[in-house]
Amino acid sequence: MEIFDIHHHLGSLIGGSLQEGEGWQERDYANRVRTMEANGVTMSAIMAATGYIQADGIKDTMRSNDIVAAYRKRDPKRFPVACGIVEPLHGARSLAELERIKHELHLEGVVWHHRYQGVVVDHQLMRPLLKKVSELKLVPVVHTNPESNMEAVWRLERLAQEFPELTFVSMDSLKTNVSSQLVLDIAKRTSNILFETAHVRSAYVRHFVETVGSQRMVFGSLFYSYPATYERCATLAEVKEAKISDADRANILSLNAKRLFKLE
Repeated sequence: MEIFDIHHHLGSLIGGSLQEGEGWQERDYANRVRTMEANGVTMSAIMAATGYIQADGIKDTMRSNDIVAAYRKRDPKRFPVACGIVEPLHGARSLAELERIKHELHLEGVVWHHRYQGVVVDHQLMRPLLKKVSELKLVPVVHTNPESNMEAVWRLERLAQEFPELTFVSMDSLKTNVSSQLVLDIAKRTSNILFETAHVRSAYVRHFVETVGSQRMVFGSLFYSYPATYERCATLAEVKEAKISDADRANILSLNAKRLFKLE
């Protein structure tokens, strides 16, 4: 069974990929591949860690994106997708960095984790960035962790309604029961948000599929390899055990993500 994990961060939340010492990429790669193989994960999307140090401002953001691009190049078959990052508080400078992400680094998406970036998901500073994302045909990946109202999933719904031409990926929104129920309502109202599976339970997977369809869910495990987030992926086990059809399971585990990033 092909499994495409779209939620792999490169680096550490406690300081980012630049703070782990000489040889960190080799250690990270070895640990990441080992964990993927142990869990039967075929390929993953690599995205920048969002807690990176920004002492030099946008130069650090650019360096982070360079690292993501270089990491993907070492194994493009296993890591066919890479997502960079831009900071809303960098204003117009982030528009140029989006151009560089697309045309120089050849990344496929952009990730935001707003509680680490100082603004709410639907802040006005996001509008020009998303207009540029739409123009460049990048995939917007947005963390909607219910632990923070800055990342409330209803804020992403506002952006999805304003940018119907974009398909957004909502990360972490299934972490609590309340947020999971809200996701069902939002999924009924919007057609351009895919919801990632981190923290999900098998009964919810079935309910989601029966309510809005398997084409709206994508598998993501939330993996940081330093320190390792997990050895055995409980989220993957829940999706595999869900009482849904094999066709629906294939959509969730790989096909939806491959369609999103145009890998088919």
